[in-house]
Amino acid sequence: MEPSVLPRPSHIAHNERHWDDLAAGYQATHELQLSTRTPMWSVFAIPEAELGVLGPVVGRDTVELGCGGAQFSIALAREGARCTGIDLSREQLAHAERLLERIAAEDGARPDVTLTLGNVEQLDLPDASFDVAFSDYGASMFADPHRWVPEAARVLRPGGRLAFSMITPILEMCWPSASGEVTTNELRREYFDLHEIQDKATLFNLPYGEWIRLFRRSGLEVVDLVETRPRAAQESTEYRTPNQVEWARKWPAEMIWVLDRR
Repeated sequence: MEPSVLPRPSHIAHNERHWDDLAAGYQATHELQLSTRTPMWSVFAIPEAELGVLGPVVGRDTVELGCGGAQFSIALAREGARCTGIDLSREQLAHAERLLERIAAEDGARPDVTLTLGNVEQLDLPDASFDVAFSDYGASMFADPHRWVPEAARVLRPGGRLAFSMITPILEMCWPSASGEVTTNELRREYFDLHEIQDKATLFNLPYGEWIRLFRRSGLEVVDLVETRPRAAQESTEYRTPNQVEWARKWPAEMIWVLDRR
């Protein structure tokens, strides 16, 4: 069925402004880690080939929810996927378009990536139109899961795969409350109240049990929950300080949910 028209939540406008303002600096800072050659997951840049959470992508229709500069989708397209990237930020999509044009000039062919300005909580896409939906710190962090997860499930074909990465509820409870602080092993945020979190942008997370109940209501079955860790030689990343990397060696700092559409 087609999605019903819902009022545009205030956090969507807030996050749109945030990413439009941040896009140029973000892309310049993280350009080296955001590969367009190898699909990579998470702040620790773990190859999809190592994790295998998306399943086969050659000849499949994929949609990236909160694609930013679309580097992940571009890398998948280079492996043979037909990709759609959706984001709420015009500036992020403008960067993605420039990347596609540059790669087309370098390779002699434009990667099969369609860019769409849109709200992942209310997708302007037909039912059962994709084999794979995914988000790498995109919709998974900056959209309300009670809205975007059912939408992701709706646009998946039966047996389709949803995979998304984000920080864990455990890290959320220990995250610094002010810039300049280090990640601690003290609990600073209440677990059962996790949902909408106000920072420079509006972020989201849920308790583990609430995630699972949401998946079941949305017609999704849990295939795996991957709790990633930094590599032994990794001391910092463009996203994490040495303190935060060391913390992630001891406790799960980020997770990748892997789900199939019933």
